[in-house]
Amino acid sequence: MITTISLKDLIDVMKMMAEIERLIAELYRASAEAWVEDREFWLETVAEEEKHANNIERMIEIVAAKPERFELGRPFNQTAIKTIKTGLEGNIERVKKGEITREKMFNLARDIEASLIEKSYGEIVRTKDVEYQNLINEITADTSSHKKAMEQQIHALKAGN
Repeated sequence: MITTISLKDLIDVMKMMAEIERLIAELYRASAEAWVEDREFWLETVAEEEKHANNIERMIEIVAAKPERFELGRPFNQTAIKTIKTGLEGNIERVKKGEITREKMFNLARDIEASLIEKSYGEIVRTKDVEYQNLINEITADTSSHKKAMEQQIHALKAGN
């Protein structure tokens, strides 16, 4: 069972995770503006990243309402999350300034989707709560799909060169 102190820490980390999803959406939105030819692709991905942030916010509500249904799993390093946040903010600025090439952006997006933060949402708590598990599964499936889509875009760009 989660204690009051660990519940606060968990919710703080989950809020940061939702913020990371929104920053990823912002990075992809900047990419949609930078590369008109890929606009539709990026905007579809933006919508899914925003949905992930909303899912995490719903997960926070579930944990807060029923903490007895959850056990802490692998802890998240808040410093690592802050480092990811800083990196995303820097990349958003670099895209807006035209300092990242189109191909590099697809590589960067693929790496983001494959990163630890994206893959380990299901590891921070253990629960049998079905709604919580469904939200995690949706994020995980979308993330896997995003990574594959980025790889397809990278392959298409290389084939076109």
